[in-house]
Amino acid sequence: MSVLYLVRHGQASFGTEDYDRLSPRGREQSQALGSALMQAGASPVRIVTGAMLRQRQTAQGLVEAAGWTTPAGIDPRWDEFNATELIGACPADDPQARTDSRAFQRLLEKASTRWASGEHDGDYRETYSAFTSRVDAALTSALDGLASGQSALVVSSSGAIAWAAARLLDGGFPQWLALNRVTVNSGVTKIVSGSSGQTMVTFNDHAHLPHSWITYR
Repeated sequence: MSVLYLVRHGQASFGTEDYDRLSPRGREQSQALGSALMQAGASPVRIVTGAMLRQRQTAQGLVEAAGWTTPAGIDPRWDEFNATELIGACPADDPQARTDSRAFQRLLEKASTRWASGEHDGDYRETYSAFTSRVDAALTSALDGLASGQSALVVSSSGAIAWAAARLLDGGFPQWLALNRVTVNSGVTKIVSGSSGQTMVTFNDHAHLPHSWITYR
């Protein structure tokens, strides 16, 4: 069987003018994961990251900590959905959500439910259906061509990883929403692929993090 590691980016800069960059804690999380993967003997023959800065910075940190020499490629299909657009299209905005992570999560889930309904597709540059389709294609591409015993690693974001997991569980929007809610920064989802298909064997593993380093935003 081959193995695919799906890694959520490290903590980004929530509450600042530029969310799309790692915080100091996010860099530490990335390095901790790289060290843990190296100690576990992981040696991916393929490393892929979305095009977002926080994703690329996470890949850089964990690759350096692991001592890998495999160059990281970029596949923008692993980019996160546009949360800013979703929230902007939601009638009930909440100013507190700009700085309070719990308020932000409540608003994001309400906005995501509107987005996924399919009743307002004209309000979005990327519909929910288009988002899930591109993640499906990215997942297939990440696994394509891996030989038995080989592994690949992808650095992405919570929404994309949660959809990949929901798909493998034969779930839909409710499953995606629930998984997206609990993803930890630098958490690892492990997928094995073989003659019987693809199976998710772990979701959101973050044993490499000290308890005080666990973050969700």
